[in-house]
Amino acid sequence: MSLHRKNVPDPGPLTTKIVSEIDRDKHILLYMLDLHREKVAPLDLTTMLYEITPSTEDNIPQDPTELSKSFLRRLWLSNPQARSTCCKVVVGEYGLDMDENSQCAINPLDLVTVIYMTTNSFLQQEIAQRMLQSNFAVPLYLPPIHPEKKGTILLSPFRGVLGEWKSPSEGPTMKNMANSRMPFLSAVRLGSCSVSKSRVLNHVLGGPHKLNESFINCGMKGGELPRVLSDGLVEVCWNLPSGDHHESAFSRPVLVANLRGDAANYEKQMSLLCYTSAVLIVFCESFGAEERELLVSWRNITSHMIIIDSSTSVNDGQQNDNEKMKHRLVRDLELPEGTVLYGWEGNEDEIAKSLRDVLNRFIPYLHTSSLVGTAGMADDLDINVDEDEICRTAFGEVEEVLSGIEDGVSTYLENQLPLQGDVWKQLCHVEKVEARQQQHANQNLIEEKENLIKQILEYKLTTAMKAFIEAVCSPETNKRAYFLSWMRVKLEVMQLEKLSLLRETNQEQIQEPCIGLEHFLREMGLVYERYFRSPNSDLYDMFRLPYVGAELLLYGVPLELYDGNASVFPLNWVYSVLYELYRQLPNFSRMRVLTVLGFHNSKNAEIVSSLFGVNFPKWGRRQIKGAYMLLLSLPDHFRIKMDCEFLMVICTEGLNHPTERNFLHDSEMAAFVSGLSDITLVNLPDAGQDETRRNLQIAVNALIFTQTLEKKATFHVMSEGAGKDGQIMRYAIDVLTKGGLLNMSQRETVLTSETGDLCHKLSPGTSQNDQVYSDAVLKLKKNLLTIFHEKATNGLPTCLGAFMELMCNLWELVKSGNFAMKFGDTGEADPIIGLCTKLVQGEKHLSDQLDHWVEGLENHITELKENEQNLDSDAIIGILKNEAASQISVERDHIKASLWDYLRQEDIDISLVENYKVNLLKTVDVIQEQLASDVGQKLESATLRHDMSIKMQALLTSLEAALEVKLRSLLQTCKNNNCLIEDKELEREFASVWEDIPSNLREPLLETQEVLTRMVDQLKENLSGRGLRNQNITLHNANQLNGFEVRTAHFALSSRMKNSLKYNRNVAQRFANNLIEDCDVRISDKLKHKESYSDSYMSELLAIVDKGLEVLKSEKFAMSPKFEVDIKGYICSKAARSFQEVQDELLGERQIKETFLTETKDRHMQNFIHQFRKRYQCQKAARSFTNLCLKPTAEDFIYSSLERQIFYDMLSKKNAHHFSSPKKFHYSLLKEMLVKDSFENFHEYLKSHETYSQKSIDNFIKAHLSGSVMIEDQREQRMHQIFDWVKRCITQLSEFNSGAQINVRTLLEKVCINLESLGKITMPTQILQQPLFDINTHPEHFLGSLQDSVSELTSSIAKEFLENEDVIEVPDNLPSKLQDMVYESVKGCNKFCPFCKAPCDLDEKDHQVHKAAVHRPKGLVCYTDANSTTLSHNTCSADITGPNQFQNKDTGGKSLPFKEYQSIYPDWSIYPEDPGNNGAAAYWRYVFMRYNDRFAQEYLCAPAKLPEAWGKITQNEALESLREAFQIID
Repeated sequence: MSLHRKNVPDPGPLTTKIVSEIDRDKHILLYMLDLHREKVAPLDLTTMLYEITPSTEDNIPQDPTELSKSFLRRLWLSNPQARSTCCKVVVGEYGLDMDENSQCAINPLDLVTVIYMTTNSFLQQEIAQRMLQSNFAVPLYLPPIHPEKKGTILLSPFRGVLGEWKSPSEGPTMKNMANSRMPFLSAVRLGSCSVSKSRVLNHVLGGPHKLNESFINCGMKGGELPRVLSDGLVEVCWNLPSGDHHESAFSRPVLVANLRGDAANYEKQMSLLCYTSAVLIVFCESFGAEERELLVSWRNITSHMIIIDSSTSVNDGQQNDNEKMKHRLVRDLELPEGTVLYGWEGNEDEIAKSLRDVLNRFIPYLHTSSLVGTAGMADDLDINVDEDEICRTAFGEVEEVLSGIEDGVSTYLENQLPLQGDVWKQLCHVEKVEARQQQHANQNLIEEKENLIKQILEYKLTTAMKAFIEAVCSPETNKRAYFLSWMRVKLEVMQLEKLSLLRETNQEQIQEPCIGLEHFLREMGLVYERYFRSPNSDLYDMFRLPYVGAELLLYGVPLELYDGNASVFPLNWVYSVLYELYRQLPNFSRMRVLTVLGFHNSKNAEIVSSLFGVNFPKWGRRQIKGAYMLLLSLPDHFRIKMDCEFLMVICTEGLNHPTERNFLHDSEMAAFVSGLSDITLVNLPDAGQDETRRNLQIAVNALIFTQTLEKKATFHVMSEGAGKDGQIMRYAIDVLTKGGLLNMSQRETVLTSETGDLCHKLSPGTSQNDQVYSDAVLKLKKNLLTIFHEKATNGLPTCLGAFMELMCNLWELVKSGNFAMKFGDTGEADPIIGLCTKLVQGEKHLSDQLDHWVEGLENHITELKENEQNLDSDAIIGILKNEAASQISVERDHIKASLWDYLRQEDIDISLVENYKVNLLKTVDVIQEQLASDVGQKLESATLRHDMSIKMQALLTSLEAALEVKLRSLLQTCKNNNCLIEDKELEREFASVWEDIPSNLREPLLETQEVLTRMVDQLKENLSGRGLRNQNITLHNANQLNGFEVRTAHFALSSRMKNSLKYNRNVAQRFANNLIEDCDVRISDKLKHKESYSDSYMSELLAIVDKGLEVLKSEKFAMSPKFEVDIKGYICSKAARSFQEVQDELLGERQIKETFLTETKDRHMQNFIHQFRKRYQCQKAARSFTNLCLKPTAEDFIYSSLERQIFYDMLSKKNAHHFSSPKKFHYSLLKEMLVKDSFENFHEYLKSHETYSQKSIDNFIKAHLSGSVMIEDQREQRMHQIFDWVKRCITQLSEFNSGAQINVRTLLEKVCINLESLGKITMPTQILQQPLFDINTHPEHFLGSLQDSVSELTSSIAKEFLENEDVIEVPDNLPSKLQDMVYESVKGCNKFCPFCKAPCDLDEKDHQVHKAAVHRPKGLVCYTDANSTTLSHNTCSADITGPNQFQNKDTGGKSLPFKEYQSIYPDWSIYPEDPGNNGAAAYWRYVFMRYNDRFAQEYLCAPAKLPEAWGKITQNEALESLREAFQIID
């Protein structure tokens, strides 16, 4: 893991054996990525850091060979685009079948896989931690490159992963994720699948409200490309609950595994997942015999299985077969209800929601497992594990070192690491006091020191330290690296468990200290310090420690430079280690020093890790305080920029901690490390007010201290929050360093991150990547590099020897306190901080005031333009800048006044800040200049936005008008063709309108550099044409355009005579000035048009100059060719600058317009599609309402008059008199039957009076309509009437329209109500309950569509009238309607005799008692005599005068005499019959006698025994009796 770049021997080309094991595509992919050599020599952390950490840009990779470096660089920056495989040159001549149209070179999953395949275990640990921190899925099982080889379970990368989650039952929990037991959920795909498994898993893990992109899927860039290496890969990620059930996907922490590729092809992976998983989730869409066999075999070895059926619809036969197989499979698998989910529609959100619901039901009852347990199955499944024998040996050494720590950390520290206890701290304090007393040290102090040294010398090497030293001194560097890694992980896990236990027991105070690897390394240094003070028999062994320390430093293990707990610089140990380092480095090696001051709660180590990829101890994990250093080897191009070969990074931790607050010690450490550095990076955390002030005091004291040294560090501020402490420190730097200007080296870099926690810890709130943080880190790195570059130009770098000397001298200075300012004193820092705070407050107030003013400029600019018609944009900007300058000037005076008020109010000694007074006032002036510059840019932007908004509004107006036309056209097309347009077609139609909008975006604008280049090319061509090809053209920058000066060299030799040279120069100068003025006028004319640069501009200028030069030839003197070249070069430079400004302005306008149109395009396209769909629905609803409701209503209204006319015409005929009343109609029916004398007619009539009546009416109507009917045509009049009413109703609704959206059903109901109120119209409103009408829209859209549909209907009906002008086409249903009308007029009350079923013949409408003109013998309606089957010849009229009884349902089963019939039927009156006289009864007696046998036969009864007298009745007598009964005279 060396950070010192050693020359690794070139492994050469791949061996034949390895090449033969790699198939073509895999080998080509490795070659594409330039990682084919790493299969022989895996990439280590040292090489990675050497190649990627100095980068200051996040550029898109040029070609695939840069993808691996890009991945690692972005990953270390927590960039969410780390897995992107986009390149500028995607496909080279590699021979791999890839999509040339894709921006991505390979599938991102292949990139992740190949990175793991070509890196060693230690780099994999770093990659895994950062990937999980970025919420990326991480490989667990790595498939072999060759199928015959074994795959590998990657356990080691997960050993250092720490997790934190919250659950209702356990509360906050922190654990090591490799050992933590939790439900293991695995997802696999069987066969092809129409839904994306990984995308569904992302939706599941994201919960209902969060975006999750853990698993790469086909929806991501490059995810659709074919996979070459990653099929068979098993990835894992965790889902840790945050405690908020609304945000968390699951209530418990779960581990989710995802097998890539078709599970049918990966038997080992499936066995591993089935045995380990609590739930196996199978995505499948085919359920053939092979699939069923696999599913059954998996079900037998896994606890729970969920099947997601994504089968798509096929033909009916296949569908039925598939369904049968699925039902049989579910039964065979014995799957519980709800564990088969269906995804036919392909809606992945719905599938994810259903899957999440099912898993949430399962999770509380699932068994748990760990990654360590999973790896334990590897041998049984013939799978490799990445932890080999060396790793296990190192783990055993760790166990030996930590033996006894389970009894308590305090006890362990006291027994095994005693040197860093109170004795050492007291000794350091006494030595420091002694140094500060110098010659006046008292005897007691000397005796105390000797006593403490004696106690130190009594130390004997403890068991733990002996084992630790033996382990780190091991010649096997691999085993040592594993040992140190295991030590770090083991101690971190122990601390996590302890912190979690303390949280569970609600213990706020941590009674027992924490311990980390740094404590052992510190103890090793103190062991050396102890033996250095007093040699003994162990001295020789201890002398190897500096060499080991130097080796560890080179291998990336930080060396403690300053013991913060004892506040001491371990001089002997550090010096000896650095001396060994000096011996190992090349001669004359030079370095720069970067110091990072880290305070309590600052993420110092994490940020340094993001900057340089190195790992420093983290204060947040352990109570260890100090400064640590690492040496980084720089790449060649950085060595040139920084003028050195190495970068020494010093990182401090734990400054200003609340529980160990010792301002003196903190100031000493900060001052010491700052004095060593070229750059001191002050990392200010987002802390509370009290902590912030003390942080500033420590930093300002360190800054004051370094200003007294010969080597002065440049301070840079890094702020983790949005507080003002960073700005205060920035101004303090400016004031104290006498800078007076805020240059790049003194600016503040703000690091803000949504992730909040940048350590390698998984937690619910830190899963989202933060592009803002990534960009801020790159900006910080760029700023630091700029400062180092300035250092390289201004000062010499430091060699290691000089650094060691400086270190010793500086420690003596700090130790002795021989310094004007006492380290514990804040008397000078406080006034500086207070004054800078006032500066920040004043700047903030002024900035807010200006921002508020700028926000309200829109109206002000409009007023200026309205008041002054001739003002252009430049003039307005000038007015606004003057107004802003006036405000800034007033506020500047207020800021200065507030500074002196502060000094007076706080009663501060002016002499303390007298030295900084000038710098302070300069800083105020700089604030004024900076704000004036900033507000100037804002004013230009505001004016430009105002101008552009006017233009854009006009553009939008034309666009919206064009879209409206297109929208109407498409709706008309849909209406005419009865079709629906798809979204894709709508997008194309929108694009066609968009392309036609008036815009100059298609006109290519020249870039700024192109303007000057083209002008120079024209100038060269012009000079060449005039014979001046070889002349050198001198171009001028802005500072050199103050005027053209004619020089002696501009004259020909003959014109340089001394006596005439002065005159000649004056004439030539006036000529040159006039010529330049003429060109300036022409340039001004061109600039007024604000048009893009054209080559004609330069041609015109050159023509002016050439013409002028011809005039100059008439003078008595001659000019040299150089004059022409120089004056043309001057004019070209001046013109280019002017044209460049216009070009920049045009480019700015275009950029604004492009941004506006880009943002507008998507919004307008979506709105266009939405409006089309809405208005199509409105159109469809309007047409449906018109056709289903208005049309039948209108036709009924129009033709109802026609029906009435025909009805009256029909009844006016001579043969229609019998339809005048119910009584006459009944008489005519009976007469007609008698005349026709047909049994069938009599039987049909008796069976149903209503049916026979309607049949008779129908025959009459048909006979009438079969002839010509002459009536008045009133249809058009009725049509205009009904549609005028409809339009009036629609207009009324339009007038009361409020503009808000309204439900279409509500609108139409109002139309119907209003229409019904205008006439005798009934609307079929039941159709409005259809879903079609349940839409919300703007009333004007729907009412417009409704008016169009009504107009179409009106035209359609009018056209029918014109086509049948002479002959009226009657509706098909007219006869039935006439029949109903006639029947309604003749049916009477429609009541029938309760005994013989004879109809009531009364004409009065409202009669209460019913009477029949003629009652029938009851046998005619199938009544028989009592206790016989013989038809009865009795009539109702006869029964009511005799003893007969009746019984039916109305009597309740009782028998009653006919005489008492009115007790049951009070509404009937039956007249009595004279048995001796036929009278009115003769009609039915005649009919009964004539057809007695036929009625008996029809009713399956015996014929009635009729009186003989009935046989004597003739037809005429029957007819006469009928007339008498109905009282009708024919």
